[in-house]
Amino acid sequence: MRRDPLRDAVEKLRRDFPGKSHSWIKRALLRLGDVREVRDGLYLVEGRRELGDWKPLYQVWFSNADRRWYCSCYLTQFGLRRRRDICTHVAAVLLFRRYKKALERVQHRRVYIAEAEVERRQKIAANGELYLKPVRSLPLFASPRYRVFVISEERRIVIKCGGYVVAEAEGEEVPLATAKFLAESYES
Repeated sequence: MRRDPLRDAVEKLRRDFPGKSHSWIKRALLRLGDVREVRDGLYLVEGRRELGDWKPLYQVWFSNADRRWYCSCYLTQFGLRRRRDICTHVAAVLLFRRYKKALERVQHRRVYIAEAEVERRQKIAANGELYLKPVRSLPLFASPRYRVFVISEERRIVIKCGGYVVAEAEGEEVPLATAKFLAESYES
């Protein structure tokens, strides 16, 4: 399966600003939930005292004139020094935009799903994300049985137990978001 969209967005931010500290990345990440899009190119970021903010709200906007991001914190006395650099309010907005774009790509991606019921004698594995749910109401002497749900990028889904193939199926193609929703019922 592909990587986590948030991790990809953070790594892209790190690549774009290689001189920035781990602490700067962490503060931008902590602010991610505080970003609200007002309209294209204008964002509000809630201030946080624990991150050194003095105001309850900061505006971040993109200037088409000079192709730069600005923050209302740049207009303060302390912000005059920061103007040459980039604040974590702007970094949070950049992270927000990248994460949103990555999520949109992931949500529209198509994967294959399959379900099966298998007897578990050893470890169960599959060529994709595997979700297990025990089958209830079996006699005590029977081997445990599990309902298995697999999300795979491959159409042909193979489920193995102890290295041996115990089930094969032609996966049904669905959007990733649908597959994740269906998998939730398997998580106990």
